[in-house]
Amino acid sequence: MVYRIAIGSEDGAFRDVCCHEDLDDAMEAFNDLINQRDWCQSDLVVSLTDDRSGKRLAQYGLQDFNYRNP
Repeated sequence: MVYRIAIGSEDGAFRDVCCHEDLDDAMEAFNDLINQRDWCQSDLVVSLTDDRSGKRLAQYGLQDFNYRNP
């Protein structure tokens, strides 16, 4: 797979969520994740990386509305 989506947590670690061959598919999955509303407080960012170049194409910092309501 070429495009990897991962979640960054407060300890600085990233965990892979999914990979896609097509950039359009990757962007759709990335957008779905940043609009998600049930994140744990320890999840801080969603990132999209091009594995061929090793470059991060996008990163979104999760906001208050992304987290679970206590």
